[in-house]
Order: sequence, then C-alpha cells, then structure tokens
Amino acid sequence: MLVPFCAGFTWQLAAMAADATYKPDTPYYFVWGGLGYLIIHLLFKKPILAYVVGHEMTHALFAMLFGGKVTSLHASNRGGRVTITRSNFLITLAPYFFPLYTFLALLLYGVAHAAHAQGIALDILVFVSGATFAFHVMLTLVFLGTDQTDIREHGQIFSYPLIYLFNIVFAAFLLHVYFAENSDFLSYCINGIMKSSDMLLRALHYLYIFSQKGLQLLI
Repeated sequence: MLVPFCAGFTWQLAAMAADATYKPDTPYYFVWGGLGYLIIHLLFKKPILAYVVGHEMTHALFAMLFGGKVTSLHASNRGGRVTITRSNFLITLAPYFFPLYTFLALLLYGVAHAAHAQGIALDILVFVSGATFAFHVMLTLVFLGTDQTDIREHGQIFSYPLIYLFNIVFAAFLLHVYFAENSDFLSYCINGIMKSSDMLLRALHYLYIFSQKGLQLLI
C-alpha cells in the first residue's frame, strides 16, 4: 500500500524540481557539501561513530516527542543501544528517515536567516546541510545492508517503503529551502498525496478486475 505513495511523491518531487526557479548561489554550496562528504565516504574511513551517535539520539528524540523517557544511551563504533519507555514504528525507524544533523543545520540556518545574517555564515550552513544529508543517505544505505533489529521488528516490506517515502519528503523540503525561489512545500505535499491516491485507486481497480476475471475462470 505504501508503494504508490513512494511513486507519487517521487513523481511530484521531479515535477517540483523541473518547475523551480533556482537561487543563484545557494544550490552550489549544498552540492559541494554533498560531494565533499562522498569523497570522504569513498576514500577515507567512514565516520561510523558519528552515525551511531546520531542514530541513537534520533531514537531518543522521537521517544520523547511521543511522551516517552530515555533511561540510557550507549554508542560506539561497534553499534549502539538506547533504552526508552515507549516505542512505535516511527520511533523505531526514525534514524533511517530523519537526518538529525541536517535538521540541526536547518534550524541554525533558519535562526541565521531570521537574524538577517548574510554571506559566509549562511553559505557554511548550506554546505554543512549538503554534507550531512549525503552522510545520512550513504550511511543509512550501509546500515540497511546489514541485519538491523529495527527493520526486523516491523518487517522489510513495511519498513523500506516508509523509509524511502519520508526521505523523499525531506529531500523535497531541502529543495524548497535551499534550491528553489518559487516552490511551495505545502502544495508539494498536497499534490503528492493526490498523485499517490490516484495511483493507489488505479492499482486497486486493476486488482479488482484481475480478481473478477480469475473468479470467472474458476467458475
């Protein structure tokens, strides 16, 4: 059921990117930040500890957002563990779709922009956002290639589409903030839902027709 939403929001992201009027300089700093991390990822030692710390802190953050408490947190190069008093699928899967470090960079960018900061300060924050988002995507892919208890808890068929969907939506938000001058994130979400719902209804319609034909053959 999530697959049509993945397709619909991806389609809408492509449409949003195609229709956007791009800012003159900001996108380059984001792309340079992303490429900078990719070079580090491919040529040097991967920052596993930084990812594990962010992973466990994201579990903790979402647990607190849902009214839970954090009783312990441990992180090392070999893995991490957080003990919380409440859990659900969003808390469990949050580290795979919520790039904590990029979100922090976005918050700082918003504060700096509200304070009318200009020049190198904003450029650095955009560069950091690009680097941290590439960090999130690449190391999430690395960790999803291993046996993750978070994924086993809710199953691959549910977890992978949900993780992809929320990452696409976050990428659209980054496009809205850093790249496009004329984009509307709320319209993106509404149009994405409409496209996804249309795809889902079409899929259910064809499934119904197929089942009816199969039933007729059996009769």
